[in-house]
Amino acid sequence: MKRLLFIIAIFFYTLSAQNNYSTQSNWLLDTKTDAQKFKKIQTQFRGFDLAMVEVGYRFNTFYFALQDQNYDLAHYQLDKIKKAIKNGVERREKRQKNSELMFLNKPYQNMKRALHSKDKHAIQKEYLNLKRECNACHHAEKVPFIQVNDPLQRWQPIH
Repeated sequence: MKRLLFIIAIFFYTLSAQNNYSTQSNWLLDTKTDAQKFKKIQTQFRGFDLAMVEVGYRFNTFYFALQDQNYDLAHYQLDKIKKAIKNGVERREKRQKNSELMFLNKPYQNMKRALHSKDKHAIQKEYLNLKRECNACHHAEKVPFIQVNDPLQRWQPIH
């Protein structure tokens, strides 16, 4: 087995040496001025859309944590969702009003209270309210075609 792994490693090393393929890139280090570097970093972080990618990923785990009644994991993911939204607001201040109104303030606090109670009915009620507020925010931000639905499958093996 070790011999086979060694042969595979040599094969891939030889293959990469023949085509001069390298994963190394100095796209930021080779940038001349600090202003240009910060512009490139800002471009990579983008705006609110990248924050929403993280929110979607964490929402999936949050949803299944609720299904599993793993309320500690649900708390954790809800807090990370809040952090991702706050980071997004920092990058796109025009999203602040609706983010606060429809998630960061009352909906987030209500969901946290329900999780602390460990009352399944209260948690389900606040989950539905939270999801409704997320969709209302998408409407308010003029992206009504982005609909939050219950996930059909887990994206990661976390329970």
